[in-house]
Amino acid sequence: MPHLVVEITENTRLTRSKEELLDECNAALLASGHFDEPAIKSRCVTLTTFRQGTGEAERAFVHATLQILDGRDQAIRKQVGQIVVDTIAEMVRPGTPGQVVHVTANVVEMERATFAKQVVGG
Repeated sequence: MPHLVVEITENTRLTRSKEELLDECNAALLASGHFDEPAIKSRCVTLTTFRQGTGEAERAFVHATLQILDGRDQAIRKQVGQIVVDTIAEMVRPGTPGQVVHVTANVVEMERATFAKQVVGG
């Protein structure tokens, strides 16, 4: 744990590749001291169909969902969520003049009591 899912609208421009974005997020989560290196799993999903609000403006967003096992206090959850937002925001640029890109994250606790895991091979 954790699992990081980054959803990015197709009209969002990055200064680096999506692979590098995930590498940076993983490194930042590891540096937080709250997670073991092999436990950090991340993926990026490009959204081709999306809406933001009801206006005609050219809008874009990146939303990250970070799933972690329960037991960490609210301050830690807030900290790791902000780490993800800050890491992603450093690589996001508007795709068109006047475009605004919202970068958000939500930290979701997974119940340790019902979480199942099995490592195969190695």
